[in-house]
Amino acid sequence: MNFESGYQGLKTSADPQRWSAQKEVLTDETLVIEGHPVMERWETPYMGAFAALVTRHGGRILECGFGLGISAYAIQSYAPEEHVIIEANEDVFKRLIDFQNSAVNKVTPILGLACDVLESFNDQSFDGILYDTYPLNANEQHTHQFPFIKKVYPLLKKGGILSYCNLTSTGVLKNRYDSWEALFNETQVPYLIEAGVPENDIKGIIIFKVYPPTDCLYFQHKTAMIPIIVKE
Repeated sequence: MNFESGYQGLKTSADPQRWSAQKEVLTDETLVIEGHPVMERWETPYMGAFAALVTRHGGRILECGFGLGISAYAIQSYAPEEHVIIEANEDVFKRLIDFQNSAVNKVTPILGLACDVLESFNDQSFDGILYDTYPLNANEQHTHQFPFIKKVYPLLKKGGILSYCNLTSTGVLKNRYDSWEALFNETQVPYLIEAGVPENDIKGIIIFKVYPPTDCLYFQHKTAMIPIIVKE
């Protein structure tokens, strides 16, 4: 599959240490790191839908990527038994600690790249998993979720729900497809199966209305997809 290249000058090579040390530029509406809009406030209802999905069974939830904390606050509203959050950027992690200190339900913050810290968890130890991180470079813009899913899937309990968000990819790819279903079936499903997700566990997508501002650099569509993966 020949995916389109990265947008807005994503680096051509990965440097996790560089990303971790980058200072955030934070406003009421946007989180910017390395000159890129990592997350924007218009995503709030969309992130809320992800939170509702992955907390459907309650229990222990794993979230990768804190960003503006939009999905984290939404997940907390569903009163998880434990809310584990992995964040790679040191500046963002400081706000995650503040979030932990004010949260009503148990929050366990972990600093590091998602794929690097998963070995510390036991298999079948999470009821829900949400992945929403930012690509470190152009080469992994469209595919960085799949190595994570390959490593994390054994950690999901039977009946557990996994979902992921990659707007920096789908915002580009949707220009090539007439429907989200076609995009998902062609650019996601084969890679999910290759990552070890049984085909029967891939339940399809939710199509969610979104309202990005006209000056949003990474997404200019009126709907977005929410993948649904349920471990049978």
